[in-house]
Amino acid sequence: MARGHALIVDDSSTARIILARLLERADLTTKGVASAEEGLEQLREQTFDLVFLDHLLPGMNGLEALDVIKADSELRHIPVFMYTSQSAERYRQDAKARGAAGVIGKQVDREQLLTTIEAILTDASTLPGLSPFENTPGELIEQSYTRRLTGRLATLEIAYEETHDELRHLRKTVALLEAMHQEGLDRQRNRLKWLALGGIAGLSGIVLFFGLELRDLSTVLESVNGQLAVMQEIVGSLVDLVETDRQ
Repeated sequence: MARGHALIVDDSSTARIILARLLERADLTTKGVASAEEGLEQLREQTFDLVFLDHLLPGMNGLEALDVIKADSELRHIPVFMYTSQSAERYRQDAKARGAAGVIGKQVDREQLLTTIEAILTDASTLPGLSPFENTPGELIEQSYTRRLTGRLATLEIAYEETHDELRHLRKTVALLEAMHQEGLDRQRNRLKWLALGGIAGLSGIVLFFGLELRDLSTVLESVNGQLAVMQEIVGSLVDLVETDRQ
């Protein structure tokens, strides 16, 4: 069972997916939206335990959305983290002064983030910071490169999966188009087949009709020839009688 529900507000789908996967490790379910306006609408429609706000958003920016949340008596209790590439100390101080629970970089250390979320979910009185641990300069540099590499690998992984999903969708679309094309060809073949059969039937009818007409004409001609022969015999008999009378 999920331990909480988090709202991620970021106009980058890749950033939303990466953070959502990190939060899944803390047994959190997530809802992602692409603008502060959508985020505020979701906060008023659903119950969330955490909010992660990007700073640069279309329309209202993250800090403006934070002000709206903290000014709302029904929403101000929800911990809000600024999930942004803004790293200036002045920005961090401004965000915390407005009520943010913390400022998280886009390439934040995963273990630190999970530790912070764990503290929030268990109602800890103090939250661990999300700044780098106090280590030697060499260790800090190594951790910095590790975070960057991890973030880039995660981004590549998400990009690969998104591309894979797009290719799978494209294959389905191509298969559907091929099926529709084949169906159209089958319909055309059937239409041509029926047209050919109709043409053959029509031609056969014409031949049969004219065959019957020719047969009837032949019968009439035979009858006429018979009558002419009879008339010739009669005429011949009359001629014979006339010649006999003259003699």
